[in-house]
Amino acid sequence: MDKQHSELFKERLYSYMREENITLNRVATLSGMATTTLSNIVNRGSAPRIDTVYKVCNGLGVSFHDFFDFPPYNEIEK
Repeated sequence: MDKQHSELFKERLYSYMREENITLNRVATLSGMATTTLSNIVNRGSAPRIDTVYKVCNGLGVSFHDFFDFPPYNEIEK
């Protein structure tokens, strides 16, 4: 895998944000966390903790599985 997991998480988060037309601040509010937490992940490349990922998924109303259902996570290695 070429990209870091934190970079993939960030790209997926932005994808959902564009789909829902919401801001990072709104995602944080919906997820019940501080905006600085998500900001550090997005701007500083910090790796998100698993509980943070679950909170974001809940805030976006998407399952953990669906959030990560994109390449390279859903590709079968040979």
